[in-house]
Amino acid sequence: MPAPTGARLGESAVSFEDSDVVRSAVRLEGFRDEEFNYQLIRALGVADYGGSTAGECLAVVAEIADGSPSSWHRGFDRLAQRVEAEGRACLDAGRRVSGRDHLLRASTYYRTAEYYGGDTRGGDAGARSQACFLEAAALLDPPVERLDVAFGGGTLPGYLVRPAGPSVPRPTLVCVGGFDSSAEELYFQLGAPGAERGWNVYVFDGPGQLGCMRTSPGLTFRPDYEVPLAAVLDTVTALPDVDAERLALAGLSFGSYFATRSAATDLRVGALVANPPVVDMGRYMEAWVGTEVYRMTRDIRPEDVAGVPEDLMPRQMQWGIEAICTRFGVPSFHAWRDAMEAYRLADLLPAVSCPALALVGEREGDEPRAQFDAFVSGVTGPVASRVFRPADGASTHCQSDNLRLSAQVTFDWLEDELGAPPGPASDG
Repeated sequence: MPAPTGARLGESAVSFEDSDVVRSAVRLEGFRDEEFNYQLIRALGVADYGGSTAGECLAVVAEIADGSPSSWHRGFDRLAQRVEAEGRACLDAGRRVSGRDHLLRASTYYRTAEYYGGDTRGGDAGARSQACFLEAAALLDPPVERLDVAFGGGTLPGYLVRPAGPSVPRPTLVCVGGFDSSAEELYFQLGAPGAERGWNVYVFDGPGQLGCMRTSPGLTFRPDYEVPLAAVLDTVTALPDVDAERLALAGLSFGSYFATRSAATDLRVGALVANPPVVDMGRYMEAWVGTEVYRMTRDIRPEDVAGVPEDLMPRQMQWGIEAICTRFGVPSFHAWRDAMEAYRLADLLPAVSCPALALVGEREGDEPRAQFDAFVSGVTGPVASRVFRPADGASTHCQSDNLRLSAQVTFDWLEDELGAPPGPASDG
């Protein structure tokens, strides 16, 4: 397109201030609050596989007060409701694909709203996220199947994502999320890209994750996560189209700690992806919240901070204390900090003898990089690693800013270790 009159290509500075043409009314501005900024990137990232659009995410930014969790929740909840309503109107009109696509995005926006606004004791954003996804999943081609796992008197909700093509035994990846992940989000991160490449992918919500605790509130996080994961692997490997000899685990964020414990103790795990490796959850959390907060002498319970004015305690800290106590099943901040002592791989790390892939973003910080290095040097099986650089457009936590590159690295490595799926050759 030609430049407005007076502008010459090749000049070092060109001003279009007098132009009557507005190419975009969107301004690419995020948040000053670092966690808000990351959560925005996280919501934007799943656009790679139909989980959001850049325009919808950026539009809602204007509705959110920087650093206000309640404002965040309201903004994304309103967006989710609008997109869901559009999807239902499309379905009512018989427009299956349009309706499905809207519901997939609504699922992401409800999950994003839930991050700062819904837990197992209040709010229904997470339940709406699951409901929208489940309805959309049935409209995918092939459909994504709901597959729950019975465990501990409750249920671990999950989905089996299958590729198009004949129902034959295939290599299968089981995905383990972290502190605030959801099975629905894992679909966009690893389920959809895996199925494109001919893999079965199972995504689920385990103990401590909101998708699980919504219906099984007694199933909280536990350090011996290999126990619920054994139940998951029992269910998955019993399926006729799963090649039990080519079974891999991928752990994202804290899920890498959970997945690594399983790889160290369960011989059925043929390959492990740790993204990024977490070998000591307590040390990781101390680095995240800061030593001054982590080591504070005053103990705090969720009921102590409810309704405290924001000038005395930031809303994010109030939210965080309630979240960790609820999901780890402890009564107070000090009890949670004490519980963290058990969330260490320690002597289990050398027991990982299957092939392992370690991934980390260059800008994730010193502690994640130190745990990445400890993992790479500590496992005894063959290990590959990748540090994503800013120039890759993938240097954030779990490569939320470039899921396609992350998927390429992950599945190419898995095929090298476990073999390509049956059918046409994969190009990664």
